[in-house]
Amino acid sequence: MSPLVTAVALIFIVGFAAWWLLIDTEGVYLGKRVVIWLYDVYASRYDNIKQYDDVEEHLYLAQPLLAKLPATDPMVLDVATGTGRLPLALCQHARFEGHIIGVELSRKMIAQAAEKIANEHFDEYVTLLWADGTALPFPDDSFDVVTCMEALEFMPEPKAALDEIIRVLRSGGLLLTTRRINAYMPSRLWEEQEMADMLAERGIVGATFQAWHTDYELVWGQKAGQSTYIGAMPPHEVMHCPRCHQQAILDEDSAWRCSNCNLTIPRGTDGVIEVMRAK
Repeated sequence: MSPLVTAVALIFIVGFAAWWLLIDTEGVYLGKRVVIWLYDVYASRYDNIKQYDDVEEHLYLAQPLLAKLPATDPMVLDVATGTGRLPLALCQHARFEGHIIGVELSRKMIAQAAEKIANEHFDEYVTLLWADGTALPFPDDSFDVVTCMEALEFMPEPKAALDEIIRVLRSGGLLLTTRRINAYMPSRLWEEQEMADMLAERGIVGATFQAWHTDYELVWGQKAGQSTYIGAMPPHEVMHCPRCHQQAILDEDSAWRCSNCNLTIPRGTDGVIEVMRAK
């Protein structure tokens, strides 16, 4: 093999490896910090890349989600909310009267979400938290609905993330997540039966898989058991203190503050509650 051919082959291999590691798998095999950095880098272009369609978002997400609930005012948690896709879809539904807490670890992604939600005047229905979705600052059984869209496979420990997501969902509550298909991501993707078993082990019953996009299926399920419907409530009353774990959060002008241990959680100029900067 000539030196030129060897060089071209090496360039191709390195280029493909870089594309797979940084683009196709969004940095997940390179560690949590790389994943966050990549989302920060692409935040301003993320929606242009994804090209969400409002009609599809209504038909596949908002409408069926609300149809599965006993009332139109649920308390909703969206883990890995990104640029606010799920909150926006729900808020654009004419019958939605609930409240959504969106949690995201990329500060620049959630800044995009905050801007879009403010532009649509949906602030009263949505609260955004810059926080880690694998260590949710909420007590058990806090939400009627928990969603996590196109994100599990990019989390450092997907099963641990599922544990947290299901922990904060009330018994009888609705889970909506996704299963990635048609991709090569060793140890991070599951067949339908594998995922159904994984959910069942964590108390999710009746998991169903619905065709959605080229790369994803929607996954619906319900947490076993029954409990009282929660309904929309002030978001600071749902949260527990990340330090002392008491439900004693006060909503003050520029921050949320724990009345028990005095931990202060700043509110960004864009309205985002910055749990990652709590002190």
